[in-house]
Amino acid sequence: MEQIFRHFSKVFFISFLLGFRTFLSAQEVKSRPVCTAISAQKIGVNKIQLSWNLPSDFNAASIAIFRSTSQIQQKSTISAEKPIAEVPAHTSSYTDILKHFGDYYYALIARDKNGNLFNMLLPTVNATVKPVSLIPPEDYFEVAAEVEEQYVPGFLRELPLPYLDLISDLDIKATPMTAKAKKAGKELAGPYAVKKPRQLNPYVFEEDMVLSPEGDDFFLFESLKTYFIKKDYKGSVKDLRKFLEITRDSYVTTRAVFYLAQSQYYCKNYRKALELFLFVEDELPELSKKWIDSTLDFYQIPSSSSRG
Repeated sequence: MEQIFRHFSKVFFISFLLGFRTFLSAQEVKSRPVCTAISAQKIGVNKIQLSWNLPSDFNAASIAIFRSTSQIQQKSTISAEKPIAEVPAHTSSYTDILKHFGDYYYALIARDKNGNLFNMLLPTVNATVKPVSLIPPEDYFEVAAEVEEQYVPGFLRELPLPYLDLISDLDIKATPMTAKAKKAGKELAGPYAVKKPRQLNPYVFEEDMVLSPEGDDFFLFESLKTYFIKKDYKGSVKDLRKFLEITRDSYVTTRAVFYLAQSQYYCKNYRKALELFLFVEDELPELSKKWIDSTLDFYQIPSSSSRG
């Protein structure tokens, strides 16, 4: 009988603590600007819709939105990371557009007028506890069967490249090289001669591997399906130019310019390809670097005899 009494006493005490903790959390939410009832759900191939409620006395300058591939549980995690977006204080929803598949968690933190974050994290209140999973659909584009090789930069390729000087110097006449000088150069190069470069395999972004039901993504998908994927690169250049004549979403524009750069690359218009790869280098630094290096390996400044 005594053991039963002790068991029920323990259960009661634990229930009391949990209830008291919930009460304190509720009071804390009321006393501070905290978004509540956070919800995250997938609404497209690469889109997640966030929604939340705002207390009637919500007093904040803005709402910072954080994203992570693991559950956001500690305040220190928020302090160390930059938000993926910051929306006005009256906002109650946000659409996150992802570049990669995987599991994602979110947290909403209010910011006061002095720029300080109210680092309060409450599971299911302003931080999600279940991930939203973006899984690659089955109807992928069949691009290339072989695995794309990693481009190995050439000798001294890591040095900064004078892009502006390179373009402006194209009109300078080259000094003719005699046959004797060419022969001497080949002999000096000897074992250090660079192998003939190989073209990179076509690159397709994950977002464009499936049919998007709406907006600019749909039209870009149709263009790629009609020309780029079929390796009709001349047709791709023409169609993508028309596509880019109309003002579009910034990320769609970045992807379209990168496809246009690839199309020019495969058409052997290396100067145009180089300019386009450099145009999107800030948005796609690692990817662009590989293609810029490869383009420079193929790019040749016209000789004085070919300029006329």
